[in-house]
Amino acid sequence: MRSEKRLIVNADDFGLSRGINEGIILAHQKGILTSATLMANMPAFDQAVDLARQNPGLGVGIHLNILRGAPVSPPERVPSLVDPEGRFWGRVSILIRKLVSRRIKAEDVEREWRAQLEKILAAGIRPTHFDSEKHLHTWPLLFRTVLKLAKEYSIPRVRFIREYCWSGSPAQILKSLGISLACSFMKKKIARNGIMRPDHFSGICRSGRMTVRRWEKILAHLADGTTEVMVHPGFKTEELDDLKGLAGSYYIHKFREQELRALVDDELKSLVRASGIQLINFGGLDKDG
Repeated sequence: MRSEKRLIVNADDFGLSRGINEGIILAHQKGILTSATLMANMPAFDQAVDLARQNPGLGVGIHLNILRGAPVSPPERVPSLVDPEGRFWGRVSILIRKLVSRRIKAEDVEREWRAQLEKILAAGIRPTHFDSEKHLHTWPLLFRTVLKLAKEYSIPRVRFIREYCWSGSPAQILKSLGISLACSFMKKKIARNGIMRPDHFSGICRSGRMTVRRWEKILAHLADGTTEVMVHPGFKTEELDDLKGLAGSYYIHKFREQELRALVDDELKSLVRASGIQLINFGGLDKDG
């Protein structure tokens, strides 16, 4: 009999660096990681593709990006997305201001995200789902672009966030509230377009702090249906530090090895087995009915 509780453990930032790629694969081979989302415009993309081919059980989605690095499209084709040097704006605050003031053009976003998707498809990877850097796909204008691409390319699955932080920093409270409200606003449109999504989500409120103890709490309160838990495993290397000029700073880097250790922890793996939780990737949503 199929478990009523299904768990997707998804690692963001696949393709960012070799150390992150290798951490993700270790967490999949030796731990409970089932899924990763690939950044098409980052330096370790080719290695990530090779590793994905060698590990067919790992679901690979697309981590849509208009924030970090350079576009896959020629910069002159997406002028509202890039600075004078032809790179994405690099800071969430700048991008949000431009979205609010409508200086980000929807046609530029669609052109760039289509280019990222086409690059992944050309590499032989069929994405399982869509999510994005800093969850920018949840912005209503951008969410509509994701839904369009999901239908056009027959990839009908998307990250859907409904998680509220009632403690911690005010910034984290506002972040979780804003993203969750944006997803709720798009809920009916997702359903009307035949797009599948997990029932539950966890990962914003404790981002970077997914220790074994935190995992125990999540598993103890796991609801029926499908839950996605977002993680950021990887090895912190000099290469990762050198990427700051291209990709900007990531506060999460200092927590990556801690999250990796938790994902491969024998105690955690035993707890998942004992709980009867079914580990799936986004492709498993097709079987949920």
